[in-house]
Amino acid sequence: MYFQRNFKNWTSGNSDIDKFIQNNQLSVHKDNEISHVLEWISYDRLYNIKYIAKDEFGEIYRANWIDGNIKSYVSVTYQNCVTYQNWERYNQNMFVVLKSLNNLKNITTEIENEVYKPYGITQDPETKNYIMVLNYNKCKKCNSICNAIHFQHKFIDWTSGNNDIDKFIQDTQLSVHNYYEISHALEWIPYDRLYDIKYIAKDEFGKIYQANWIDGEIEYWDYKTQNWIRYNQNMFVVLKRLNNLKNITTEIKSEV
Repeated sequence: MYFQRNFKNWTSGNSDIDKFIQNNQLSVHKDNEISHVLEWISYDRLYNIKYIAKDEFGEIYRANWIDGNIKSYVSVTYQNCVTYQNWERYNQNMFVVLKSLNNLKNITTEIENEVYKPYGITQDPETKNYIMVLNYNKCKKCNSICNAIHFQHKFIDWTSGNNDIDKFIQDTQLSVHNYYEISHALEWIPYDRLYDIKYIAKDEFGKIYQANWIDGEIEYWDYKTQNWIRYNQNMFVVLKRLNNLKNITTEIKSEV
């Protein structure tokens, strides 16, 4: 009923898509069914859209969804008058995947065959292509949003310029699922985030330096800003040359 009241407030511009979304919403009666609901999502509610891959059906993008997904319906009454009615949402600014919707005459099949959970459909105002907005947040191991997923979202934001190093760092990050494992994750640290670099010694492998690291270590994920919270800003660190790029694991593990 709550969804039906809102039908007049949105349209995709395509009757097949409108009918598909509306039928989906009309099938949701209980709170525990909310997670199955689809929405029409305005393209301007998505930001930080970045290309991540290409498959047989087209290009795939990552984005942040300002509103987040629906949790429940909230109705506030004051002195027997309804003062507020709206959907309560969570995971604001969450990461989502954008994939082209290719078969508008058979939307059901395309949505059901999708690996990622769909949140809704949007339209690129420039290309006029209709796009599925999909869940990009579930870990196959945890079946939930975990630290490994948060790290994975950031893969496209950095590179060392070396495939072996990138893969090594990414593998350590994908192995971190729980809060207490965060300290095991490695990062790619841009050199300009280090300052006051000073020579302190030399060993058999080369010179050793001391520096300050502006950002400090990762502490936990902030769902509001969709970014890592850090501590020990401007901390002292030691810089040592990485000599064996083909056997990074051994060199890192043998480090004192």
